[in-house]
Amino acid sequence: MHTKTQYSKTSFEIKGWEREEHFHFFRAFTQPFFNVHTEVDITNLYHYAKKEKLSVFLAYLHAATEGVRATENFLLRLEGDEVVKYEAVDISTTVLKDNKTVSFVHLTHHTDLHTFCNEASEIIAEVKKSNRLFYGYNGPDLVHATTLPWFTLKGMEHAHIDQPDDSIPKLAFGKLEFKEDRVILPVSVRVHHALVDGYHIHLFLEHMKASINSLGKI
Repeated sequence: MHTKTQYSKTSFEIKGWEREEHFHFFRAFTQPFFNVHTEVDITNLYHYAKKEKLSVFLAYLHAATEGVRATENFLLRLEGDEVVKYEAVDISTTVLKDNKTVSFVHLTHHTDLHTFCNEASEIIAEVKKSNRLFYGYNGPDLVHATTLPWFTLKGMEHAHIDQPDDSIPKLAFGKLEFKEDRVILPVSVRVHHALVDGYHIHLFLEHMKASINSLGKI
C-alpha cells in the first residue's frame, strides 16, 4: 500500500520579513541547526487513545503533525536562495520492523484522529513485513520523526549529511514517563535557524497541546 501526496507551495517573501536579517545571518552558517529538548503532557491523549482503542504512538504523531501544520515557520523550506511555504505537511516516521531494522514511513495526515490512526495502522502492519528502507512519499512537504520508546530521552542529535539546506523539521520522542497521575512525552525538536527561532518551537508545542486538549478531559 503506497500513499502519495504533494502539497502546493507558494514563494515566501524574505525582503521585509521581520526575520530578514536573522535569515541572512543564520543562512551563512555551516551548521545552522539547533535542537531543543523538552516534554509535553499527553495525559488526556493517552487516556482518550486507550478508551478508543487507538495507538498512543499514532495519537501523539497526529497531535505533533497538527502542531506543525498550525505553525507557519515549520511549513517553510529552503530552495536554493529562495524560501517557499507549503500549504500543509504530512509526517514521515521511523517504524521498527519485525527484523528489528527501521523503515522511514510516510503517513498521510487526516484531521480526524480515528481516520489517521486506522489508516496508519494498516500501513505500519504492512511495513513491518517489508525489507524496504523508504515506504511511501519522501519529499520536502513532510516533517521527520523518530521514536525511541525503550529508554528515558534527555536529548537527541540527528544523523545528517553536511547539507545546510536541509530545512525539514525533525522530531524525536522518548519513552513515556508516568508521574503520579500525569503521562509525559519527552520531545526533541531540531530546526533550521534561518527559518525558525525558539519562540516558534514554543508555538509548535502550544499548537500540539491544543490538539491534545481538543480531545476533552477524560
